[in-house]
This record gives sequence, C-alpha cells and structure tokens, in this order.
Amino acid sequence: MPYALGVDLGSARTVAAVSRNHRDSWSEPEVVPLDPAATAPGVASVLYLTSDDAVEVGEAAIHAGAAEPERVARDFLDRIGDEVPLALGDRYYPAEMLAAVLVAWVADRVEEHEGTPASQLVVTHPVGWGVHRRTVLQSALRDLNLPELTLLPRPVAAAEAYAATERLEVGQEIGVYSLGASRFEAAVLRRGAFGFELRGHADSVDVLGGTLFDDMVAEHAAADLGELPADPAGLAALRASCVEAKERLSTAVAVTIPTPPGSKKATVLLNRSDFDTMVRPVVEHTVRILQQAIQGSGADSDALRAVVLVGGSGHVPLIAELVTAAVRVRVAAADDPVTAIARGAALAGGKVAKPTVRAQPLPVTPTVTPAEGVTAHTDLMRFDDLGPDAVDIGPPPPRPPVELAPLDPPARGLARLTRRTRAGTEVDELDRDRYDDLDDRAGRRRDRDPDESPRRRRRPTDHEDDE
Repeated sequence: MPYALGVDLGSARTVAAVSRNHRDSWSEPEVVPLDPAATAPGVASVLYLTSDDAVEVGEAAIHAGAAEPERVARDFLDRIGDEVPLALGDRYYPAEMLAAVLVAWVADRVEEHEGTPASQLVVTHPVGWGVHRRTVLQSALRDLNLPELTLLPRPVAAAEAYAATERLEVGQEIGVYSLGASRFEAAVLRRGAFGFELRGHADSVDVLGGTLFDDMVAEHAAADLGELPADPAGLAALRASCVEAKERLSTAVAVTIPTPPGSKKATVLLNRSDFDTMVRPVVEHTVRILQQAIQGSGADSDALRAVVLVGGSGHVPLIAELVTAAVRVRVAAADDPVTAIARGAALAGGKVAKPTVRAQPLPVTPTVTPAEGVTAHTDLMRFDDLGPDAVDIGPPPPRPPVELAPLDPPARGLARLTRRTRAGTEVDELDRDRYDDLDDRAGRRRDRDPDESPRRRRRPTDHEDDE
C-alpha cells in the first residue's frame, strides 16, 4: 500500500510516522517502531562506526560505543552546515552525511515494516535554519536512493498535526511551543487556503529542554544523598531513575527515585512542587521567547486561536500553566507531544496538491526571526523547488584547514559507510569534483592574508548566509 513517511530528525531522538493511501485517501498517521530495545518512541540519534565501517544506530550504537566513545557520533544535527567535520575513529565525516545516513537507516526500517518503499519522504528540520543549512542537508540526502524528498520546518509539521484534529479556519493563526531534549523553538503560523504560512519564529541559543531537566533532578537526588555513586554503572543507573521520575511527575504529585546499591538511602523523594521550583526559571525563559515570537509576527489577538505544545517536554504541567497565563489564548498539549511532529510530517507528505504561497516578510528584531520572503510550497521546501541557479548560498563559514575524508553516500539497504581515499583507489568524476573543491578551498585558505586569521573571523549567522 502506498504511504508517506514523516521523519522528525531530532538532536536526541529521531521519530518516524506513516500515513497510508487507500482509495485516494490518506489514513491517520501511525508511529512506526524503530528500535526494539528502546522504551521511548523512535530511535536515539546516535551512530557508532565499527572498525570495518559498519554503522550501528540507536541503543545498539550506545552499547557498542561504550568501549570506543571516539567512534560514536551524537548531537550532529546542530553541526549541519559547519565545514568542520566530526571525527569518528581516525576518519572525518561531515555532519550532514551522518544525518543522511540516519534518515536512510530509518527509511530502511520502515520499508521492512511496511513491505514496500515510501511514496514520499518528509524530513523535518529546526525552524531557524537558513538556506545554507537546508541546502547542505538536501545535497547529502540527494546522494541517497531515497523516495521523493521534502524538507519541512518542525513547527509547520506540528501545525499539520494540530489541524488534523482541531478545526482551524483559513486566516486563523496558531502558535507552536516546541521544547525537546535540548532545543526550544517557537513559531506563529497562519492557516492558508492550501496549508500553513510561517509568520514568524524565535528560538534560544542555549541548551534548553528535557536533558537540562534531567540534570536538575539528578542534582536534587545527589544533594539528598550527600554523594554520588563512585562507579560509572551506578551513576548511569541513578540518572536513568531520575529521567523516569521526571516523566512520572507529569501525572503524579510525588515520586520516589530508587538509588544504586550501597547508597545511604534506598530512595529519594521528589514532589511536583519541588520539581516546578527547579525548572521554573527555564520555563519562564521559554515563555518569554514565545511572547517575542508572537509580538514579532504581528499576530492579531483575534486571529490567534491557540498555542500547541509539542516536544518531549511538552507534557510538563507547569508549561501549560505559564503559557496560558502569558498568552491568554487556548493552550493545547498535542496528542502525544513526543511524536506530534513526525505525525504532522507524514500528513504533509500525504498531500497530493502542493500549490505555492508567498510568506510575508516581517520586521527583524534581535531575537525574532521573520518568515523568509521566498516563494515556497505549503511544506516550504521540496527538492525540485531549488534549481541549480535558484539561490547563491555563498561559501560556508571560514574555518582552519581540515583534511576531510570524502565519503560515497551508502545506498539504501546498506547500513554501511563506504570510504575511498584519493590515493590508492580509483575515483569517479563526481568524486574528482569533490576532491577538487576541497583542494580549491584549502588553497584559498593558504592564500589569505596572515593577519586575517580564521579564528578572528566572526561566523555568519543563518540570515547572513541567506543574504
């Protein structure tokens, strides 16, 4: 049966959902299990490269890489668009290539589950990404034998999921509050005749989200115990118990945290009021960013119908309380906030008609990023929309010279990274172009004025990249 695949490519976890086509209609999206060893939806966004170049993903990568952490890749989503690659073992790999390998792995697992390849693939990305980051990810994905591809900002996918269950008239607007494991972003979107128009957005440069909350709970437990477990296994067990306790506080008023053997106490008590006190400054900061996004978008108070909460931390009760007090519109936690973006991406992929709309440019403020004044589909970026001369993204930010090991992107169905060096094996014309480009850039660096040190250069922002 034909189906659309939505992949929420997150810094901590990657979640997939499918919407199936039956008699010219698309079904409600369904989350696909990716990792049997995982207790949470999706798969951990972690890769492990073995000594023979095989790739492990998720929990398998975490366990396999425990003895060889130098071969483990984490948090590479935030490095996409950075010219400096990540080191795995004795080799260097661009972050966008690692992200593309993860997406291809997910597509393979879903194909095994469904019995056929996807008809369309939608991959989400942070709303604050400029043209440079989107284009380098697009290029890496294009090298793989994947279905028809679409890039979609995460808040747009969240809005699609909300609109599937709540009535939203054309011209009405919603806010999206997205708090994941380590990233916060807010956006305002308007319902158009054919989809959602991104009106404005804001995010935080700080690490915010569930991981920070986990750290706070672990610090609370350590303070109550008076000491931390001396062995790594005990530390890992205590942190896992703290993560579970934090999640149970979404519905319970108090929880007990089991402690490792040998601790002074068998359990540590944590109630919701103490947890709220710990996380309140962080939540208040995210609420202020949401308010800035709403104000910067020029949203009419009568047009803004709701704020939808998504992300792994969207179920924290304090968030709904503080957002409601700040924006004074209906606040709705998405049905399963963890998977809402992946489900919305699958719904977007199932749309047959994709007419174009023009996002309205908004005034630029120091913290609020306006919608880009470009013509785009309602899903904002399909690969076919960008021709070879459509936009000049400019060079990547200047960096010190790094010897980059070129990669041939793995074909779908092969969970391997293949490597070919310039010396020792024959290269095809595409590879020669890559090597020549690297040589040209290295030569330009050597020819720079010595006083113009790359370390003294300020790295352009995504908006400067776009210009």
